[in-house]
Amino acid sequence: MNYGLYIHIPFCVKKCIYCDFLSFNSCDIHEKDKYKYFHALEEDWYTKLNIFNPGDHIDSIYIGGGTPSLVDPFYIDTLLRVIKSDIYVTKNAEITIEVNPGTVDIDKLEKYVSSGINRISIGVQSTQDRLLRSLGRIHNASDCEETFKMAKEAGFRNISCDLILGIPQIKNEPGQTFEELCEDVENVLKWGARHISVYSIIIEEGTPLCELFERNKAFEIDDDLERKMYRAVSSLAKEYYLSQYEISNYARSDTKSAHNMKYWKCLPYIGLGLGAASYYPADKKKPQGDYIRSSNTRIITDYNEFYFKGESEIISVEEQMNEYMMLGFRKISGPDGRVFKKRFGCYYHDKFKDKLEMLASKGLITFNENARLTKKGLDFANEVFREFV
Repeated sequence: MNYGLYIHIPFCVKKCIYCDFLSFNSCDIHEKDKYKYFHALEEDWYTKLNIFNPGDHIDSIYIGGGTPSLVDPFYIDTLLRVIKSDIYVTKNAEITIEVNPGTVDIDKLEKYVSSGINRISIGVQSTQDRLLRSLGRIHNASDCEETFKMAKEAGFRNISCDLILGIPQIKNEPGQTFEELCEDVENVLKWGARHISVYSIIIEEGTPLCELFERNKAFEIDDDLERKMYRAVSSLAKEYYLSQYEISNYARSDTKSAHNMKYWKCLPYIGLGLGAASYYPADKKKPQGDYIRSSNTRIITDYNEFYFKGESEIISVEEQMNEYMMLGFRKISGPDGRVFKKRFGCYYHDKFKDKLEMLASKGLITFNENARLTKKGLDFANEVFREFV
């Protein structure tokens, strides 16, 4: 089997007001504790080696956070060398690192390339200085463009940019306008981005942004405006030969995120790091049986002492079928019927006939060989997902 590998680096300069990811302000973490963390990542890797069968490969690695670009590239290079010494990482494996503008220089980027990292994801979020300030980002628009230019100079050809859609009115700062969103998309495409992820902002409980909403200090933009923004992204991306292949992702035919496709296709992956999740066959001899979904501890002091265990659950074949449909509908092509038949021994058109016909009657999906979301379904995708939860 080919596995994906996710590596979580939980350190940031500071948390953005909308972020609920498992991360910590770097100033609160001593350098020796970062060293301990990477030592723990190696030990975490060793404990998970028994998941693999002889002959299994890794064909995608994703280094996320947090802000992985905050730590010394030596730590990342050493960890990748350890991994490659224990298991075959395919020759054309996609190896991605997330970076934030203002946290990298050309030397650091060149070291990533020499470590075998061949894809970079830049957390731009917006190219409007006023919106970056309201979100609590540490960089400005010129930092974003400079980071992109340096990445190209360092040798990266596969460069992805993250953008946020629907930024709300925060305190006295007006919310994102349609023109600003279009300018953001056009800017990163003009720079040469071969992949963009454009996510609607989510108000997560417990974040400073959520607190601002509760105190009536922040207000969401109009729903119709947000839908207009969403539809505009696809049109703008097409002008630069990027096609929408997932609800929030756009790419050229050869630059779709191989690692994220693992999640949307319900393929196995291993997670290293604080809170990182893994998904793999419960019985190595029965890869088409039950799966295990597990996650590491979320307590960094425990993790640094090599106590990795968090939550774990068995995912039955029946549950896998539902997850395959739910996550498959995130892809513009929809869940693959032939893969479903090969994996589960039946056709999803038969297994979920009533649900599919009901969703089609509402105009949310269309299905012939494969089922997929309609234009209306893209706007109301959660209604489709709920049918398979």
